[in-house]
Amino acid sequence: MSKVDTNQFAKEIQKTLEEFVDVTDKEVKSALEKTGAETVTKLQQANPPGSGRYKSWAQYNRGWGKTGEFKKKYKSTVIVHNRTRYQLAHLLENGHALRGGGRAQAFPHIAPIAEEAEKLLFDNIKQAISGQ
Repeated sequence: MSKVDTNQFAKEIQKTLEEFVDVTDKEVKSALEKTGAETVTKLQQANPPGSGRYKSWAQYNRGWGKTGEFKKKYKSTVIVHNRTRYQLAHLLENGHALRGGGRAQAFPHIAPIAEEAEKLLFDNIKQAISGQ
């Protein structure tokens, strides 16, 4: 039986945990990037329901994009947003007051895709960490 120094043992455990965190952090970042790209694609393909009676939504749909921040360790974000018509996205999703009184109809099209993206992110993280 050999004796192990407790300080050395603690350092080895700490080193192993730091390596695991680095690998996991990279996998989470790749899952975020993948989920962001898939969400942008879904938003570009989704016209607000009931909006066919208005003008073409091609320019609005082309504006969807993502921005990622991966500089901070343990904190990564991907923001999916409409680069060109960001004001219109909010007004379409929630409706708005009309000049002559009353409210414009809301076309909720972002919230369902956001909920789906949240579930997809967890699935992508599980898949990336398990190595499949």
